[in-house]
Amino acid sequence: MADAERGAQGEAGGIRGEAAGGRVMTIDLDSSLRTLHAKRTELLNQVDAIDTALAALATAGITVVNAPEPAEAAGDVTSPVVPTRIKARRVLSDEHRQALIDGRRMARHRRAVDEGRARELLAPSLAPSQAAGLPRLVKRAK
Repeated sequence: MADAERGAQGEAGGIRGEAAGGRVMTIDLDSSLRTLHAKRTELLNQVDAIDTALAALATAGITVVNAPEPAEAAGDVTSPVVPTRIKARRVLSDEHRQALIDGRRMARHRRAVDEGRARELLAPSLAPSQAAGLPRLVKRAK
């Protein structure tokens, strides 16, 4: 019974497990805990030293070189708030938006023709907005 408990926890409070290749690894938790406690006390001592330095600076009345004067700071607080004017958002007209869309479509088609994925158009087609006003079929004069 004692061997089974010792096998689960390892020797001296460590953890024992099997690694790849059938090797047995033992991790000593006590030494890890001692290292972590030592690091914690070291960091707490550093924080205490910082706190005492800040308290000494506050009692000595030392001010920062780049800090604004207290009179200037009080003057800024009492100044009136001036609203900022924002320009209205620019919106394209429908004709301009349609022209941009047609231009992108024709550029895409030109790239497809250059790559050999599409046939070249014989004549540039009218934009759908312009073609709506023209008749689709026209009689020929004899």
